[in-house]
Amino acid sequence: MSDIYSAAREYGRALFLLTEELGTTERVREEAGCLSELLDSNPEYEKMLDTPALSPDERLSLIDGAFSSFDTNLTNLVKILAKRRMAYAIVRTLKCYEEEYMESRGIIRAEVISAVMLTDEQRARMTEKLRKITGKDVVIDNKVDPQILGGIKLRYAGIQRDGSIKTRLDSFARSLGETVI
Repeated sequence: MSDIYSAAREYGRALFLLTEELGTTERVREEAGCLSELLDSNPEYEKMLDTPALSPDERLSLIDGAFSSFDTNLTNLVKILAKRRMAYAIVRTLKCYEEEYMESRGIIRAEVISAVMLTDEQRARMTEKLRKITGKDVVIDNKVDPQILGGIKLRYAGIQRDGSIKTRLDSFARSLGETVI
């Protein structure tokens, strides 16, 4: 499995360096996001590109037809992965591309899990606080999980913080269970 990730990292980095050199990074980033969403919502397309039932020429033809409006280098990356029967790694490769982009621009992504969506004001305060802590620009992805009841779970730059009500209640219940009277 680590070979998949190291290959995806190398391909993503190579695409990033190429687009930086050509000045097409922003366009390819946008298109890579669209392609990732497309493949995430249609996993059977990825499987089809990896099936041995299609000849390499048929695979390349499908890619040309489906992605002809995308940047040539992005399309060529998809072709290379499909030709090597590694279409399953396309989305991971594009995530690596995004990571390279974010790192080069001094941006980190933070995941905030809350019981309800953050308000614009809460999001702005969280962004500013994390910017001060990390010294980087921060993009917040807010996910909703009603099971946490309240508070937030926060993940950024390899750090995880859990300030959810559910975790506090679970911890309290454990400590009560361990109490001997």
